[in-house]
Amino acid sequence: MNPVDLLVVAVVALGVVGGLRSGFIATLYGLMSWLVSLLLAFAFLGGAAGLVVELTGIAAPAARAVAFVLVLLAIEGIFAIGGRFLVWPVVSAVHATPGGALVDRALGVVPSVLRSLVVTAIGLAALLVLPVGNDVRGAIDGSRLGRALVSEVAAVQPYLGQLLGSEAGSLFVTKIDADQIQQLDLPAELELEADPQGEAQMLALVNEERAAVGLRPLTLDPRLVPIGRAHSEEMFRLRYFGHVSPVTGTPFDRIDAAGIAYSRAGENLAYAHSVAVAHRGLMQSPGHRANILRPEFTRLGIGVISAGPYGRMFTQVFLTPP
Repeated sequence: MNPVDLLVVAVVALGVVGGLRSGFIATLYGLMSWLVSLLLAFAFLGGAAGLVVELTGIAAPAARAVAFVLVLLAIEGIFAIGGRFLVWPVVSAVHATPGGALVDRALGVVPSVLRSLVVTAIGLAALLVLPVGNDVRGAIDGSRLGRALVSEVAAVQPYLGQLLGSEAGSLFVTKIDADQIQQLDLPAELELEADPQGEAQMLALVNEERAAVGLRPLTLDPRLVPIGRAHSEEMFRLRYFGHVSPVTGTPFDRIDAAGIAYSRAGENLAYAHSVAVAHRGLMQSPGHRANILRPEFTRLGIGVISAGPYGRMFTQVFLTPP
């Protein structure tokens, strides 16, 4: 287990203890009220942040964070007051019945652990949006438990990006035609670096998918990695997303320019904050899934470029030798 796995296990253990102490009824109410409060806090974030800026004059990113916390606390406070009048009488009545307290506390483990996992998943997803180093991102991607949690809450990353001041919270997995281009709203100056750890993790995930359907694993082709990295970097630099480059042409043009012979080739692209989210998006897209599971392909090169809080660009280059 890596440190992220250990963190998830510790959080689950704390959830078990908390559930036993609070009981099912109170914990379930707390879980539901927290989820509703979270959704409402995101829904009212824009207006509340504008009000905070107007009243305090602080910068917009800080105002978003302050507004989010204030709205969340206010709504949670309302639910807490309501719970005192609605929930605690029910809890008292249940605990007064024979065995009621024991059953309530035992069942409390389920919603308590669920809430702990949701909080942890959102926390890990937020780390991927923040300007943290590749070591932190790699630890999350390298964790089976962390990777699974982040993948499940991929839908909230745009909101986390908005909250934390990143304009690149969204996940982009290409569903465009081969000759189409998606323009990206990114800053002109980005700090970019290759992510070999992410490349290795994605290769492992691809081969896990192939093994699951009885296919032989793809062999890493070091000649294809620079092709993938160069295209990923170019998409960041020129702020677009697509297979056809205005500089290097099609995926086949790029392979030909590298002097690599092949009988069949293909390319997958993804833009996401994590390897897990990118891989899940690719597997949910029929065309990309077909490339990953195509029996004819035997070699693969993956180029991953990280732009810090603006996410990571993934280019998978598949090849069958002549």
